[in-house]
Amino acid sequence: MLVLKDLSIEIPGTNMHYIGLDEYSQPSKETVLLYGYNNLYSNKLFDEIKDFKRKIYFNVTMPTEFYSDHSIYLDDKFDEIYTICPYSVEWLNNIKDTDKYKFIWYPLDEKYTPPPQDKIFDVCYHGGIHGSKYIDMLKVMSDFNYRYMTMTHGINGLTQQCLQFATDTDLTHEDKLLRVAQCKISICFNSLPLTDGHIDHMQLQPDWETNEAFRLAESSHSCPQIKSRMNEAAACKTLNLVEEDLWNVAETFYRPYEHFVYFERGKLTEAITEVLDHWDIYEGLAESAHRHFLCNYTTSRMYNYIWKNQDKKKK
Repeated sequence: MLVLKDLSIEIPGTNMHYIGLDEYSQPSKETVLLYGYNNLYSNKLFDEIKDFKRKIYFNVTMPTEFYSDHSIYLDDKFDEIYTICPYSVEWLNNIKDTDKYKFIWYPLDEKYTPPPQDKIFDVCYHGGIHGSKYIDMLKVMSDFNYRYMTMTHGINGLTQQCLQFATDTDLTHEDKLLRVAQCKISICFNSLPLTDGHIDHMQLQPDWETNEAFRLAESSHSCPQIKSRMNEAAACKTLNLVEEDLWNVAETFYRPYEHFVYFERGKLTEAITEVLDHWDIYEGLAESAHRHFLCNYTTSRMYNYIWKNQDKKKK
């Protein structure tokens, strides 16, 4: 399977630059996989492969792309679309009367898995700040021996305001994972706050009420969005401390209290303290998640998984 990427509109330093699917590419004139958001808007690469029998697109932006003026028909040029939102897969297959949308994970190239590190920090978060719950998290973390990692470019205004909390900025991908590996806990949110404008765009989508990702958006002003940092923490043998939300999409990939632990909003301090006080127990969960990640969510496994699905279609 041939793999081509167009990351021209991806923010430099973000995770899509490091999934490395193209490194597994094999010559083919029949099956091709494209990744990178620009492939929806540009036909630069598509024109090169338009005569291939199986044209595949890997999408990591669902469901958030539907909270804009994004058309659900931009990907109709592809024969298969693999995406990380299970609810959008079902919704799009139903409204388009197709089965070409497929659910898959957000991969991490296993070559970036760091060697074992001494756990010298209590807790970390890496990524953007997207609302009040993130600010509350930073305030709680600052009472512990924490690390907050962020970029200083391509970030929103709220993240810029919170740079004062940052302990590490503009790390390389490798150094970021090393820092995560030095922490016992990584905090993860798998839901994203929405504005009224986001919801207005969502409600312009066809049959929007039938998408489980949209159904509670108006009342909660949030939507599910699985984060790649869950796999990153698991790769680093760092315990995922995950906010319990209305969807709990984390359970699609990992089992609670076997691979990760939930916390309730407003009770983050208690959750961190519980893990630190009983690290001898929770360390086992982090180790279990690490094994689960290596067996299931690597880039090499994704390549082979998609390729084998294509083999099945040929039979």
